Amino acid sequence: MLDLTETPLQMTERLYGKLQRRRHTASKWSKAYEGERPLLFASPEFSTQTGGLFDEFSDNWCAVVPDATVERLMPIGFRLEDGSIDKDAGKAWKRSEADVEIGLALLEALITGRSYALVWNNDGS
Repeated sequence: MLDLTETPLQMTERLYGKLQRRRHTASKWSKAYEGERPLLFASPEFSTQTGGLFDEFSDNWCAVVPDATVERLMPIGFRLEDGSIDKDAGKAWKRSEADVEIGLALLEALITGRSYALVWNNDGS
């Protein structure tokens, strides 16, 4: 619920605290997506047999699932509570070019479990 007594600075500090608490988990999954993981299946025996040739090598399969999934996701409309289509929301979505940038938000959500966007009205509110 929105706290109307909270100042903008208090809200910013509260939200920043939430981001800080989530940082470790988001970083862990982002690193996995980027391939910054050791080869967990490479045993010491394997490393000895190959002379350490593959110690710095990794094949990043962690990116395949979110990449393949985000390619298949695209919002096609906005439905109101009564089940009808909100055409005005769809027009605003396209006018703001959100349909172009949604792939980045979806990818981030698939990798880290969350994604954020800033929205505002044309009148500045």
